[in-house]
Amino acid sequence: MMSPAPRPEQIVTSSDLVRHFGLWQERAARAPLYILHRGRPRFVLTSIETMDALCATHTPPLPPRAAGVDATALLDGMRDLAVMADQDGIITASSRTARAHFGATVAAGAAIDMIAPPSTRAFLTDAIRRVLASGIGDSLDIPSATRAGRVLSLAIEPAGSGVVLFAQDGTPEREAAQALAGAQALDAALLAATGLACVTINPRGYAVDPSATLAAMTGLTRDALTMIRFVALAEIGARVALGAAIEQAMAGKTPAPLHVGLLVNRADPVTVRIGLAPLRIGTAITGVTAVLVAG
Repeated sequence: MMSPAPRPEQIVTSSDLVRHFGLWQERAARAPLYILHRGRPRFVLTSIETMDALCATHTPPLPPRAAGVDATALLDGMRDLAVMADQDGIITASSRTARAHFGATVAAGAAIDMIAPPSTRAFLTDAIRRVLASGIGDSLDIPSATRAGRVLSLAIEPAGSGVVLFAQDGTPEREAAQALAGAQALDAALLAATGLACVTINPRGYAVDPSATLAAMTGLTRDALTMIRFVALAEIGARVALGAAIEQAMAGKTPAPLHVGLLVNRADPVTVRIGLAPLRIGTAITGVTAVLVAG
C-alpha cells in the first residue's frame, strides 16, 4: 500500500531542519516529517511512539539510532561547515564540508571548542553556554585552528538539548572590506594632495559606489551621484565625446584622455582631465574605471 502524499507542513529541507530543530521536532511529535535531500524525500522524522507502532507487528524493534535520522547523513547534504554537539560540548556529527576543513578535529567524540585556536576557545565556550542556557542563537568570528590566516564566521544555534555550529570562511569578505577601505583612503589622500578622484562606471553608465572625493569634487551627495548617468556630470557640449570614450572603454579599448567641464553643484564648472580604462574580471569587462584630475 502506498503511503499518502505528505502535506506541505510535513516537508522540510535538511538545512532548515537543523537550523530550527526545536520547531520541527514539535511538529514531528504530531505527524511524521519528510526530510528532503536534493529536492526529494529521503528521511522521515517521527516520534518514537509512532515508530514503535509501525514496527510492532512487522519487524523487531529497531535500534535507537535507526529509529531516528542519521545526523551525519543529514549534515552531509548541506554546503555549510556544520558541526553538531551535545549539551556537554562533545561533537556528535559533522558535515562533509566541515570534515574537509577541520579534519580529525571534528570527529565524533571530540570537544567542539577544539575548532578554535587556544587563544579564542574560551570565547567559543562562553557563546555555546549562552545558547544552551537561553535557547537563542549567537554568532562570533574566530581564527581557524586548522588553516592559518583564515577567519571563520560562526552561527551557533540550539538543536535539541545541544547546539549546531554553522561556519563560513569569512576571510574573503574581510579582505574585500580591507581592500575597499584602503582604496577609499587612497582616493581621499589623492584628492587632498592633487585634486584627483576615481570612480567605477557600470555598463549602464552609472557610477558604482561613488567615493566621497567625487562627491566633494562635484558638490553632490554620494546618493545623488548614483542616480544620474556619469556623462550628465559634464557640460552639455562635452557629453557626446565623453559617452563615446566610455563606450570605447567598455569595448576593451583605452581612449585618449579628455578635458571636459565638470558641473559643480551651486558653483561654476571646473575643468578636469578624465582618463578611462576597461575594468576586467578575468576575460569579462564589467565596467569602466575613470580618473578625474582637476585643473
